[in-house]
Amino acid sequence: MSETTIYNRAKIWQIGLFSFNATSVHLYSMMMAYIVYFASGVIGLGIAMVSGLLMAMKIFDGIIDPLAGWFIDRTNGKFGKFRPFMILGNAVMALSLLLMYLCQFAGAAKIPMFILAYIVHIIGYTAQFCITRAAQTVLTNDPKQRPVYSAFDMVMNVILYVCVSMLVSNFLVVKHGDFTGGMFYEYFVITALISAACAALAVIGIWKKDRLEFFGLAEKAPQIKLRDGWDMLRNNRSVQMLMISAATDKLFSNVTTNAVITVIIFGIICGDFALSGLFNLHVFAPVIVISLLCIQYARKLGQKEAFLFGTYGGMFFTILIFILFVFGDPSSFTFGGETSYFKFSEWTAFTALFLILMAFRGGFMNVNTSILIPMVADCADYEVARTGKYLPGMIGAMFTCVDKIITSLTTVIVGALVLMAGHSEFPSVNTPYSAELFWIGMICFCGLPMFSWIINIVCMRYYPLNKAKMAEVQEAIREAKERQG
Repeated sequence: MSETTIYNRAKIWQIGLFSFNATSVHLYSMMMAYIVYFASGVIGLGIAMVSGLLMAMKIFDGIIDPLAGWFIDRTNGKFGKFRPFMILGNAVMALSLLLMYLCQFAGAAKIPMFILAYIVHIIGYTAQFCITRAAQTVLTNDPKQRPVYSAFDMVMNVILYVCVSMLVSNFLVVKHGDFTGGMFYEYFVITALISAACAALAVIGIWKKDRLEFFGLAEKAPQIKLRDGWDMLRNNRSVQMLMISAATDKLFSNVTTNAVITVIIFGIICGDFALSGLFNLHVFAPVIVISLLCIQYARKLGQKEAFLFGTYGGMFFTILIFILFVFGDPSSFTFGGETSYFKFSEWTAFTALFLILMAFRGGFMNVNTSILIPMVADCADYEVARTGKYLPGMIGAMFTCVDKIITSLTTVIVGALVLMAGHSEFPSVNTPYSAELFWIGMICFCGLPMFSWIINIVCMRYYPLNKAKMAEVQEAIREAKERQG
């Protein structure tokens, strides 16, 4: 039997365009990382209220995910299974930004209006984000092609992170003087417009694949029930192990890139918040090269092995970064001056070492982050082979649900550490250096990611879907389709 009869392959341009769906959603998630400053600085909420409110919203966000997944799995209309959720989700998120901006003018109603805006945002975010994982199953099931999505996703994420960090730290905050209402208005408009464009490209990419013939066993009337999701969660070991790994990775990745931690690392420990944008500008090209090399190597290993490859690499370079900050001089971090950012002769030893170590850490971490999405598709295919049920929406939604419930702790963790350091407000670019803030930065930037990678190693020991097992799964699905006729 030839591979062509087993695998559904996609054009490279289809994979590339569909990767913009994740980019479209990530634009909003990166913007929401700064929402603590909008809630506290613009609306006027206290640090404890902000932390508690955002945690409650995240938990609510996670609760509605399984329901969204169930709707996706039961949808198969004129416009397919996935495209309607991508378009409507993006539109709803744009509406949420309008409501969020207007709530600062709502007087006594500003807190209820902020909560309403956040709920609207959650609904739109859930609808579009679930598709990123769920639609992987129809895009391609070729084990050699699925990591290609990871390469596109990784490149887009790196470019996005660099551009957004430059936009915020080197343009918007400089232009408006701080995290002001005017700064957020401009940020909101930019986010909504670019995200909509990315969503449109993703819809084009998935258009020809969003058809019944690519849905699981291609049954004409699949009866998907909510209890099917519970059975899958209880009995699919691959889902269980990957869900734990994905959740802890996401939690501590969010902590590491949290806006407050970025301010602490660059604005307080290193002494200049604008360095964060310039740093990402310098490091993004090496990160992309290293990430692509790692992913190319990972394609030969299989996705489970690639995930572990990224884990061990991330651990090694994070240890070196911690040593650099403890025994080096972060205050010497500089690029030489306003007109000499690329004059390497003016860089300090700390600057050069920090860039090199972060480039390698970023490369290995990108393998982990990007390979998770096609691994979720592997779990969905395994469920088809195991039970005959095609549940990409539920499986993707359950991953998203656990992600969101766990990552609801992000602001709580950062807020608790800040309170323990004796601060009643989140540190800003004007907060003076202290040893307490240094160790908050090190715990969040190095310590917590190490903990998540240890959990990865344990979980992958019990994760069954290695390269050989996935070949068996695809063959079993092909045979089941033939029996179905």
